[in-house]
Amino acid sequence: MRKIIAAISLLVIVASFYFLQKDINVGEIGKKDTSSAALITMKPSTLEAIEKSDSFVEKSNTFTYSDQKMQYLLIFPAKYTQTTHRWPLILFLHGSSLRGQELDLVKSYGPSWVAEQRTEFPFVVLAPQCPNGEDWSNKSDLLAALLDDVFEKYRIDQARVYLTGTSMGGNGVWHLAGQHPEYFAAIAPLASSPTVPNSWNNQLISMPVWAFHGEKDSVCPLKNDEAMINALRGQGGTPRLTILPGQGHNIAGVYKNNELYDWFLTNTRQQ
Repeated sequence: MRKIIAAISLLVIVASFYFLQKDINVGEIGKKDTSSAALITMKPSTLEAIEKSDSFVEKSNTFTYSDQKMQYLLIFPAKYTQTTHRWPLILFLHGSSLRGQELDLVKSYGPSWVAEQRTEFPFVVLAPQCPNGEDWSNKSDLLAALLDDVFEKYRIDQARVYLTGTSMGGNGVWHLAGQHPEYFAAIAPLASSPTVPNSWNNQLISMPVWAFHGEKDSVCPLKNDEAMINALRGQGGTPRLTILPGQGHNIAGVYKNNELYDWFLTNTRQQ
């Protein structure tokens, strides 16, 4: 009997280790990169084992533009109050499941989640919340006005403002960057299904783009992202598309990887 119990215990330990490894791998950026550059081997995430930090500074507010209202969250690095220099900013647009009035939802994943987990995260994160029943496609002017308001009130490096979002938020990235490219140094749409007007392509040709998509995404088909990337390349752009092998629509694990944030900081908008 003792041998049987010992054998069962060993199997449980092995199984636990296997599933832990599966969870960790979700946090890695995939290795299939269809950029025009050479294939890049992505590094595993360095954020997975980091404990929650209480050193960040968080502010919540409601912004009114014309007849529209939107609540938002601002997360500052701990050292923001200890310095006088201007900080890079990430504008994060969430997916449809986080719409509503519970602002804490926007911290469920993405840069807003990372900023509260990582002590030395070197960005201010702006995370607005889209109201129920709406999406980001008609919020571009509001979001641009929100950025102007944040620039006026806080020490933001306007040459290093980055835009990212996933699913509905990924679509919002294309819309906002297409209508207001003057704000952003680089964009990173995840799991998007872009249907932007061709006239916006001219605005996006020179924009640094790194798109991510799950190979088996059944919600937002990969072919739509590929079509957008190919259209930009056909006009002289150099966007990157990383396809995550075997993954579906939920690829928010990309945000746990330092490589995206390192890439953001290599891009500076010419003013």
